[in-house]
Amino acid sequence: MKKQRHDALKPLSHHHHHALVQAMALKQAGTEKTEQSLGESFRSLVDYWEKDAVSHFRDEEEILLPLYDAYAEEPETELMKEMLFQHMQIRSLVYAIRENREDPYDKMHRLGELLEKNVRLEEREIFPVIEEAVPDKYLQQAYGAFHRDSYSGF
Repeated sequence: MKKQRHDALKPLSHHHHHALVQAMALKQAGTEKTEQSLGESFRSLVDYWEKDAVSHFRDEEEILLPLYDAYAEEPETELMKEMLFQHMQIRSLVYAIRENREDPYDKMHRLGELLEKNVRLEEREIFPVIEEAVPDKYLQQAYGAFHRDSYSGF
């Protein structure tokens, strides 16, 4: 039976839902599967990035991972490195899309794939490890520090 996500991590999981919606839109950009123009796809990405993703990455990197490291007896360093490497790649692609309009659809498609891969890694592997290692009361304290997303305020 699948274990229920810890209440304190639900806002991050909620943000991941929006990341998956954005990932799907990015993977469909410039194809017959979408009616969005390049400009609309670009604005949607920038809006998502500035209002939600930047803060979400900070929440994970500056609150959640240090908390995990403080309580994990033997931290899963390779998993954490992979997560941080994916964050770096995502930031790099967003930067490339914003600064260089050459072949934007290829970059958007790669970004969509990477966003989805990152969400799956965090939901399936990282969060369960964190939930196991960090005492409940400290996860609850972290909950109050997470940003609220622009879609639902959660």
